Formats: sequence, C-alpha cells, structure tokens
Amino acid sequence: MKNRLFSLLLIICLGMVLMFTGCSALKSKLFSKEEQPQKQEQQQKSKIDSKKEIEVPAEEVDKEDDKREEASNQQGKKIMLTLYFTNADHSAIPSEKREVLVKDGAVMRAAVEALIEGPKTKGLVKAIPEGTKILGMKRDGTTAVVDFSKEYSTLSGTAEIVQRGSIVNTLTSVNGIEKVRILVQGKELIGPSGKPFGDMSRFAVDSKGKPVQGEKKTLTLYFGNSNADAVAAEKREVTVNKGDSLEKIVFEELKKGPKQAGHHPVIPTGTVLLSAATKDGVCTLNLSQQFVDNHKGGSAGESMTVYSIVDSLTEIPGVKKVQFLINGKKLSVYLHMSFDAPIERNEEIIQK
Repeated sequence: MKNRLFSLLLIICLGMVLMFTGCSALKSKLFSKEEQPQKQEQQQKSKIDSKKEIEVPAEEVDKEDDKREEASNQQGKKIMLTLYFTNADHSAIPSEKREVLVKDGAVMRAAVEALIEGPKTKGLVKAIPEGTKILGMKRDGTTAVVDFSKEYSTLSGTAEIVQRGSIVNTLTSVNGIEKVRILVQGKELIGPSGKPFGDMSRFAVDSKGKPVQGEKKTLTLYFGNSNADAVAAEKREVTVNKGDSLEKIVFEELKKGPKQAGHHPVIPTGTVLLSAATKDGVCTLNLSQQFVDNHKGGSAGESMTVYSIVDSLTEIPGVKKVQFLINGKKLSVYLHMSFDAPIERNEEIIQK
C-alpha cells in the first residue's frame, strides 16, 4: 500500500515537472518569434538611417565641385609655351620651349612673367631689364596689350630692339594673338621717330633667332578723294616677311590712312581685322563690329569704304572678289548696299 502511494506521488511530481518545462520552452519559443520581426525591423531601420546619413544634397555636391575647381585654378596648371630670349651679344632672339605654370587661365601673363624670370637653356640670357614689373595686361581683339614699369625703358639700340622682339614673338606664339602693344607706365612705347610703335607684328627670324630680311613690295592702296565721290590710288612700299599675309598687310595699311595730301581715310575708327584668307579667288575679310557701328554714314561714304578695301585687295594677284564678315557672320546689308555675297572690283569708282 505504501509502495503504491509512493509511486503515485512520484508520477504526479514528474508530470508537474514536465508540464512546467514544456510551458517554459513554449513561452520562450513564442517570445523568440515575437522579437524576431522587431529585430529585423530595427536592423532595416538602422540600414535606412545609415544611408540617410551619407546622402548629400545635389547643390552641396555642386558647391564642393566648384570649390575644388576654384582651388585647382588658383594652384594653376603647367602648359608648354614658346619663349623668346636673347644671346650674349644681343644678335638674335632664339626660342626656348618649356612648361610654365598658368594660374586662372592667364596664359599671356604667365608667358611674360617667364621672360622676366629668365631662360633655363644654357647660352641664353633674358632680354628684359632687371626690376621690370608687369603693371597691367589685357587682350584687345587679337592684340595683346602689356603695361610695364619704368625699368623697361632703360635699354636702347640693339638691346631695346631685341627686348621688343622677345616680348612680341613670345606673345604672338600664344593662340589667338597676332599683334602686341607695349605700354610703359600707362603710355604707349615711343619709337626713334617720336611716334608710338603701336600694334607690332611678329619679328621675322630664322630657326636660330637671327633676323630675316623681308621682301620689299609696292602696294596700290585706295583712299577717299578730296570730293568724296571716288577713291584715289596711292603707292606705298612695305616689307613682307616670311609667313606674313599680304591681305592683312593691305588692310592694316588702309587703317593707317593716306599719306598723300587730298586723300582721306575710309576705315571706321576702332575696326579690328579678325582674320583674312583667300581661297578660289575670294578673299574672306572678317572684321569687328566697329566697322558697322562707327561708320559715318551716307551712300557715297559707304561706297568709298567698301570699294577702297575691295579695289586695294584685288590688286593682289589671285584675289578677284572680297567677302565681308562681321564677327564671323555675313550681313545682308552694310548700311545700304548688299553685303552677303562676294563683291567684285569696281573700276568706275577709281578717280582717273
């Protein structure tokens, strides 16, 4: 009897232990299932938050790019330039090619600063006097304008010529520059004749920097006559160096105006020749807007301006017509006359 009672109590105790263990396991399993989505949700949210933290607005990116670009411009970049110096006896202006640091895109300034600094090549010396400083620099169409301090004027004779050649040939090696105007303390450089040198073309030199004698040519130029009803011929001797464009020389001589009494200038003030080239008998003359804006007007004046140019250029062998462009574009009319097609020589307007 006692044994049966003991066995029954043992069975009841084991049953209660098993029931308690099973409930705990079930509860643990249930809680685990409930917590798992919460953990996944928290992990996903954490990932989203981390993505949000590294996202940068587009405008902020642009600002950072601009800052980097500005910093790059300030630091500059090196480009290859052709610089002209001189030799010990100032008999030539040989060139030196080297990389020069250019800041903020100021190629012309960098080139002249390199001339002031001096050459790296053995046997070359700088042509610009010690202490010379750049007071200002700008671009006027295809002309580079550079203003030097008073130290520039300390040289004379051959040394001064070489100095000018060094500057002019260096700057006309820069893309888009055809002429150079030199100022000293804001005033144009004066030549031996007492007149300003004005806009100077490239000095003709050989491969060793020695001056090359140009060919003498006699041009026939046409200007307004005293009655302002025709164009009058004027002979002028010029020097044409190797590589010079005769079309450009003719136009620049017309710009200078007549030398004979009774003849009058015909090119509007401020007109800049942007380019000139002849192909298949047609000389394409590209001029600045001043050619239109600064003309004094009148049908007779208009005809003299146009035909002084056309008749002067058609004196060049191979040029039959002239096509005018203004800032690279054709105009339908100049002031009154048709201007969109090549214009032929007009013999009737020439004073007999």
